[in-house]
Amino acid sequence: MLKTKTNKNPVITIMKDSVKIIIPIYKDHFGELEEKSFLQCMKLLSEYDITLVQPEGLDNSYITKKYPEIGVKDFPKHYFKNIEGYNELLLSSLFYEAFLDSEYILIYQLDAFVFKNELKEWCQKGYDYIGAPWIATPKDTFGKKLFNDIARNFRSKKKNSREQTFYKVGNGGFSLRKVASHYAIAKEKSQFIAAFLSAEKKEIYAIEDVFWSLKAPEFVSDFKIPDYKEACLFAIDRKPKIAFEIINNQMPFGCHGINKPKVIDFWKPILEKY
Repeated sequence: MLKTKTNKNPVITIMKDSVKIIIPIYKDHFGELEEKSFLQCMKLLSEYDITLVQPEGLDNSYITKKYPEIGVKDFPKHYFKNIEGYNELLLSSLFYEAFLDSEYILIYQLDAFVFKNELKEWCQKGYDYIGAPWIATPKDTFGKKLFNDIARNFRSKKKNSREQTFYKVGNGGFSLRKVASHYAIAKEKSQFIAAFLSAEKKEIYAIEDVFWSLKAPEFVSDFKIPDYKEACLFAIDRKPKIAFEIINNQMPFGCHGINKPKVIDFWKPILEKY
């Protein structure tokens, strides 16, 4: 396993004090929740540059006719065919190179929702990567811990690998990324990334947001990520009830995964207020 580590982020000369909102799309129409997500983004964050990231040739007129100020950035179609392609795109220097004129990008997938405009404040914190933390059900008692230690021996490798992400930061669907550091790592580690993406048995960090959460800090020691408690104020994804308890029921900047079957009923009454 590659263990190289540097002490400083490589210097990138292209840098502006700015942030772009990146909305990935891959089809020529909205779903109901996707439209609600998009309109909320436009309502609260339209003061910022917004760019659609899409496959080449996609008809985006359902957005751009009404919002001609929105930018469009095309990438090859294979990046949008499945989740593996999307992971490859967001682990590529090609992607981040396209946005080196901005200091930060906010990835805003259309299963996300923004509750308030705190984007500038989060950029000013200077983190390299922020996403909703992967909250897990607490294992408070000795009995629960013992049960889980035993159960771990019988679970699949995939389920055990997932435990590496518990209380880490975080999900990439609504995430703030410092462009220069992501570009530098993606470029410098391109061979390593290509190798694990093409492996027959993939490690969990072949998922792009897991890579940025777990592997990037191994490569660059000052790759800054907040702890899970602060990250809950940025966004909530897994276990929203527990996450809200962590932040004393404050509203976060945003959330992700509003259409997931296990949480759709949790988010529905909250989203109806917007």
